[in-house]
Amino acid sequence: MSSDDARRRLSILVFSPYLAPHVGGVESFVAELSEVLLRRGEAGRVTVLTPELPRGAPARETHDAGYAIVRYPAFELIPNFPAPKFWRLDFWRAVRAAAPRDHDVLVSHTRFFVSSALALACARACERPLLHVEHGSDYVQLTGRMSGAVARAYDVTIGRLVLRRADLVVAVSRAAAGFVRRLAGREAEVVYRGMWPHRLTSISPDARVRGFARGRLAVTFVGRLIDGKGVSDLIRAFALLEHRDAVLCLIGDGPRRADLESLALELGVSERVLFAGYLDEAEALAAILASDVIVNPSYTEGLPTTVLEAAFLGRAVLATDVGGTAEVVQDGCSAVLVAPRDIEALARGLSRLVADAELRERVGHAARAGAEQRFSWEQSAERFALVARRALSLRADTSPHNGRRLG
Repeated sequence: MSSDDARRRLSILVFSPYLAPHVGGVESFVAELSEVLLRRGEAGRVTVLTPELPRGAPARETHDAGYAIVRYPAFELIPNFPAPKFWRLDFWRAVRAAAPRDHDVLVSHTRFFVSSALALACARACERPLLHVEHGSDYVQLTGRMSGAVARAYDVTIGRLVLRRADLVVAVSRAAAGFVRRLAGREAEVVYRGMWPHRLTSISPDARVRGFARGRLAVTFVGRLIDGKGVSDLIRAFALLEHRDAVLCLIGDGPRRADLESLALELGVSERVLFAGYLDEAEALAAILASDVIVNPSYTEGLPTTVLEAAFLGRAVLATDVGGTAEVVQDGCSAVLVAPRDIEALARGLSRLVADAELRERVGHAARAGAEQRFSWEQSAERFALVARRALSLRADTSPHNGRRLG
């Protein structure tokens, strides 16, 4: 890498599968990393090209400090799988407005989304480097046999192609890097997401969670109500609790909400289960702070944002030991971790935490101490910028102008 490449302020075009007001870990990763890259001067310009989902989000947003958002028309083939409306003229106008050729580096997120394939196509057409960020640590988990087979087929074709053809790959956890190795046979640089602890100090506990609990212990899940999050396992485990002086708060929305409401009614716990629906990021953090135990029963994770947020807020965590979860918290020290899809183990872990205030305090304190040491946006942005500059240098070395073929 030349000294000019090392010093330059990057211009970055990000292809994100979703962005706020849609809520999720990738969405917050993209927005927060963009902010810190611009603030540190690592980037002089960041543009995010993303679907116009949920509908009603503005087609164009321009913010201070070189940050812009361009949205294109899209629909969901299946829940949480957005696809561009390629046949619409305003889709092509949005791509043109994002100006791929005017950016140094193109960045895609999670090989499973069509937006990553779009990023690869644009990178090759514009002869720009593609830096792919992988958030997943396993194949997509869907309950339907047919949909699961289709998802797996997509992963081993388009997903693998995106990973192999990207100039460089970043993984959000060691578990995600391992998945890249298994699926595509290449190495990935691990760059953890960060948090800003000072932003958490002004948060007050959520009044709705406190009001619903009415002095009882609040067990809370934060995330989308979709197959792979294991929320039905959590409701079944909650129903097995002998300790009845507890409530379950489900923060989030999704296509499985009606099924989960029916399950809670069937198991006789509906009066102690709050379906709070969608909350924005600040409200979700307030709900975590108002809770005694945070549960993440997912079947797969890259690096679970909710677990990281709960750790920074000093809450007791019960989670399935999947993906990068154990890179945030450790079983018996800073959390209680159990195997995925094991409802009885989930119930036992929940029972331990609900019954033992000293255990909750101990693991919550240890989780906060560990997270504050290892998850800093300042450090992550510096590492990400170094990888982006390396991708830019690699692409320059393989350009036709240097007499070598494109990668």
